[in-house]
Amino acid sequence: MSACFLCPRNCGADRENGILGFCGVGSGFKVAKTMLHKWEEPCISGNVGAGTIFFSGCNLRCVYCQNCDISHGSIGKEISDTELEREIFHLLDSGAECIEFVTPTHYTSRLAHLLERIKPKINVPIVWNSGGYESVEGLRLLEGLVDVYLPDFKYYSCELSQKYSAASNYREIALLAVKEMVRQVGKPEYSSSNSPLDKNILQKGVIVRHLVLPSHRQDSIDVLRLLSSEIGSDSMLLSLMSQYTPDFYENLAKSGEVPHIYSPLYRKLTTFEYNSVTQEAIKLGFNGFFQSKGSASSDYTPNFR
Repeated sequence: MSACFLCPRNCGADRENGILGFCGVGSGFKVAKTMLHKWEEPCISGNVGAGTIFFSGCNLRCVYCQNCDISHGSIGKEISDTELEREIFHLLDSGAECIEFVTPTHYTSRLAHLLERIKPKINVPIVWNSGGYESVEGLRLLEGLVDVYLPDFKYYSCELSQKYSAASNYREIALLAVKEMVRQVGKPEYSSSNSPLDKNILQKGVIVRHLVLPSHRQDSIDVLRLLSSEIGSDSMLLSLMSQYTPDFYENLAKSGEVPHIYSPLYRKLTTFEYNSVTQEAIKLGFNGFFQSKGSASSDYTPNFR
């Protein structure tokens, strides 16, 4: 990482020598939290929970991020490859239904090396949970190592992606990334279970997450239509999220004037906005998950402090 081009930002930052790029972290692993996460999609969490590893830093740093303590801030602990490996096997010993890497894009090459060594000893799926802002070249380092891709597809509008994530080319990059993910792992495949108490765990496939933002339901509808026409609604699962909270807006308001460009995000999502997007998802033939309105709460955000 003496000249880092792992993500579409193409910063070229010398992370090995402490020169930070957009993601805000150096070359070594920095981890904010490891936990059994029971609030992911049912086919990821199962009965016990996903073995989730939250990495510090982010190559998107969306203004409204619920995990802003680790994506925008510096919360986290620098650990060695050996220590990360130990955490992974501790989660497995605790019964984790999968090993889930959250916001891992800026560590793609290091994680690929680690997985090449330890994947034969792991008997659960490896889940790659990212913001969707990935290079195809980076993703190809993970071929055969990642079983389930869990990317966001945040925006259709280039204006919105620039305004909220400083990434005007988000749509074209994310579309290529999801196509590559589907090429690698194919359509969803589940484990089989003879117990009615067990939830089937996704073994391979792509789950695309989309967070519906207040005031922008048409952009969400455009995202769904793009995914359906360019990739196919039967090629992936859709996780349509209603959990947006205006916490970031309220924090800005407390500290001073809120930039006018963020005013559409000052409130929670309405039932009408979310339902109109879910109806479009059903019309387009997507399978997957919808959230209840009660999910729009910071109660579901892990405490990284």
